[in-house]
Amino acid sequence: MTVSLQVPEAAAVIAGDSRDLTVPAEDGYALAATLLEPGRVLPDAPLVVMGCAVGVPRRYYAKFAGHIAARGHPVLTFDYRGIGGSRQGSLVGSKVRMRDWCILDVPGVLAWTQRELPRRPVHWIGHSMGGFATGLAHNNHIVARQLNVATLSGYWGRMSSPEKYRVRLMMAGLGAPVVRLMGYFPGFLLGGEDMPGPAYLEWTRWCMTPGFLFDDTTLAERANFPRFKAPLRCVQIADDPWGTEAAVGHMTEHFTGSADRSTWRITPADAGVKAIGHFGFFRSEMADALWKPAADWLLDQESG
Repeated sequence: MTVSLQVPEAAAVIAGDSRDLTVPAEDGYALAATLLEPGRVLPDAPLVVMGCAVGVPRRYYAKFAGHIAARGHPVLTFDYRGIGGSRQGSLVGSKVRMRDWCILDVPGVLAWTQRELPRRPVHWIGHSMGGFATGLAHNNHIVARQLNVATLSGYWGRMSSPEKYRVRLMMAGLGAPVVRLMGYFPGFLLGGEDMPGPAYLEWTRWCMTPGFLFDDTTLAERANFPRFKAPLRCVQIADDPWGTEAAVGHMTEHFTGSADRSTWRITPADAGVKAIGHFGFFRSEMADALWKPAADWLLDQESG
């Protein structure tokens, strides 16, 4: 599924006081981040952290972050290394792997929350990879509650037809030669940001394997999944050709340490729109139908 991400200017859509800052990853790499602090923060309000999808910059989630902040909760968004504001020069020759976003960047962000806002519980919202990244983080015990949106196990065979055949062609056939030729993976081919070559190639290897990252014996951090104990709700979008029921279910079942796991299946009709897909949950027209119930659960403010 090729998409065109219409990324808003953050300053135009975020209400409240925001400040840009840097957050050190586990290895000290400086990650660009934005902390949105509403004028009136509710007592004991959790800090909501936004984990981005692959190749998607933090500013894409600005309107959703503003929606959460308007309810009196601080929100932290950040870019993975090599993406958006965390990109440092050319990606040609970059050594960044996909796992680095999960085992270095996310743990660094979680550690920062404990140093800078130690009295606030951390509620995480992960879009696609941003949801399974916490499963790999060694300090995922910091997360007190998590909402995953379209977080999937990315094996191509679990995707819907005909999209899965396009993905297989791109990843197993065309992607590697493009990376060898250009030294990185150009984002326009998948509709996101440019990606470091090693990150794209590792993603490809995982997507060509039935067990996805769980079949990668070099990834010792797989052992951290059962250590994730927080309540977890997983949004599965009916018309998402990547995040099918099978793909979302396969990822969700690996969060074995979470005794409170549930799946929220939504259709375009639920939101009164023709299509949602893999990225549409965060469009502003979803505010009433999808953002509000999602935030109710994430902020633990459901009635009844």
